[in-house]
Amino acid sequence: MTRIKQNGFSLVELSIVLLIMGVLSSSVVIPLVSTMKQARIKQTAAQLANIRQAMHGYLVSVGRLPCPVKTTGLVDAPAFSLADNNVVNKVIDAVSDTTGEQHNRLQACDVQHGGVPAAVLGVMGEQSANGALLDAWGRPYHYSVSWSDHQALGRPGSPDWLSVGEPAAVGISNLEGELVLCRSVASSSCLAKDVIANQIVWVIVSEGLIQGDVGLQSENTDMDKVFVQSAYSSNHQHPFDDQLIWASRSELVYWLLRANWLP
Repeated sequence: MTRIKQNGFSLVELSIVLLIMGVLSSSVVIPLVSTMKQARIKQTAAQLANIRQAMHGYLVSVGRLPCPVKTTGLVDAPAFSLADNNVVNKVIDAVSDTTGEQHNRLQACDVQHGGVPAAVLGVMGEQSANGALLDAWGRPYHYSVSWSDHQALGRPGSPDWLSVGEPAAVGISNLEGELVLCRSVASSSCLAKDVIANQIVWVIVSEGLIQGDVGLQSENTDMDKVFVQSAYSSNHQHPFDDQLIWASRSELVYWLLRANWLP
């Protein structure tokens, strides 16, 4: 009886081949994903460094901080659109320190928590539809600024760091930074033992890859005065891969003095 020679693989052989292919592919994919992640982290860090320089440059040139851009999903005081805000800023800059009445009619900013205004700062990078700068993960940076408003000096109702002429009117000793950098989640304040830095005027945050309101990261997007800095963690219950930059009151006062915006 003649046997017919069969070509092909048995199920066992196919299983072995698939197993080998799976192992080989995972050995390639995992390092590739890790490499891409590290590249985005480095890209975001470099962009944050550029933002810091641009923020200082804007402060030195204009004498105040830029207004955050209203971003989707943020609930805040009624805000101008980016286009309206640019127009208002230009008009206010033009009238400069004319009369208090003119300043009161033209509010420079009424947004405390929003996005980084890419066009206003002149920072290159991808932007959202309303002009908020995006990080390497394709999400808007979170930009929060101190909302201090001295009631006896300057113009009440005009945030000291965001309004033309307010830093000089309020004076060095009365300018305040309300934001705090903490080591732990805090509902409204940070315990003294957990304070990393206080008297912070602005904070800019990239949420990184692990987005959400779980663990320490939740403190950086809840739109209050407390922010958290921590070591990287991929723990599902306590994740943290935010990247932050911030500026202290003393740092910004130095730049205002150097640029002769303060007497």
